[in-house]
Amino acid sequence: MPLPKIDKRGVALAQARFSAWWQGADFDPAAAAAEIDAKLAADAANDPGAEGDLFKLDAPPFDLRLDALQRIWGEGRVFPGDPAIEATLPTRLGLSTTASLAVFGPGLVAPLQAFATTHLGEMKVYEWREETHALLRYGVAKAGLDKRASVATVDLETFSPPVGSLDGVISCDEFTYADNGPRLAQQIAKALKPKASAVIDCYAALPGGDLSSAFATSFLEPHLRAAGDIAGYFSEAGLTVAANDDVTEEHLAAAREGFKRLADALASGAPLQPGAGRELAWEAEAWRVRMKLLATRRLERRRILVTRPE
Repeated sequence: MPLPKIDKRGVALAQARFSAWWQGADFDPAAAAAEIDAKLAADAANDPGAEGDLFKLDAPPFDLRLDALQRIWGEGRVFPGDPAIEATLPTRLGLSTTASLAVFGPGLVAPLQAFATTHLGEMKVYEWREETHALLRYGVAKAGLDKRASVATVDLETFSPPVGSLDGVISCDEFTYADNGPRLAQQIAKALKPKASAVIDCYAALPGGDLSSAFATSFLEPHLRAAGDIAGYFSEAGLTVAANDDVTEEHLAAAREGFKRLADALASGAPLQPGAGRELAWEAEAWRVRMKLLATRRLERRRILVTRPE
C-alpha cells in the first residue's frame, strides 16, 4: 500500500503557527498561507518532481529531556547561548573561507547556525553527548548545513583527531567534563595546524561538594578546575594563551533570558508532554543553583583563546 502524500502546505502552516507561538508573535493565517504558497510554487518551478529536503528527513524519537532543555534555552539548544555572540567566535580564529572549522560539543544545531553566519567554509562537528547525536544530525540536515557540516560522535577521554588537521577549533564545555584535561589539551595542540587557533568555552572553579547539585542534570559528571589550571594545560602542550576572558556575566545573561523564555512559554498555556514537567523541574532546580554560584563567582565561565606557534 503506497504511503499517503505529504501535505507540505499543511505541515508548513503548522510550523509557521508554532513558530509564531514560540516567538510570542501574532499569527496571521492568510499572510502565512500566501507566503507558503509562493515558496512552494517557486520550489516546484525550480525542481518540479523533487520533494523538499525537510520532508525526506526522519525525525528522531521524541526525547523528554531534550524537549525540556529546548523549552528553556530555545530550539536547537541544550545550554544557554546568545547567537549574536556565538557568531563572533569564528572571527576570532582568523579563518579563510576555504578553512575547516572544528566544533567540539555544540549539543544541538543552534550554535552551528550561529557559527555558519560568519564562517562560510566547512565545519567538522564532534559531539560527545550521545543523547543529542540523532537530533543534532537531524537539525543539521533540516537547517541545510549538511552540505558543509559533518557530524561525528566522540569520547572525551579517547578522542584523537589527526595531527595537523584542524584550521581552527571552537570547544563548547569539553574542559568542563573531560576527566583528563591535560591529555585533551595535548590532542588539540597536535591537531591544530601551525598558526591555527582555538576558542575554549568552559566552566572554572575550585572543586568542592557545593558544586555537585548545580550539575546534577549534566550529561556527564563535571571535572572542574581553576581557570589558571586550564590555561596551564595549553601552555604545557606548547600553545600560546592569547586570552583568558571571564564571560560569566554574558553566560548569566543568556541563562536568565532562557528562564524568561520558559516563563513566557508556560504562561501561554503551551501543552507539555507527559513527564516533561518533571524534566523541566529537575533542570530548573539545577540551574537555579548554578546561576547562584555564577552570580557569587563561586563558579566562573571562561573563554580561552589559544594559538599554535609556527
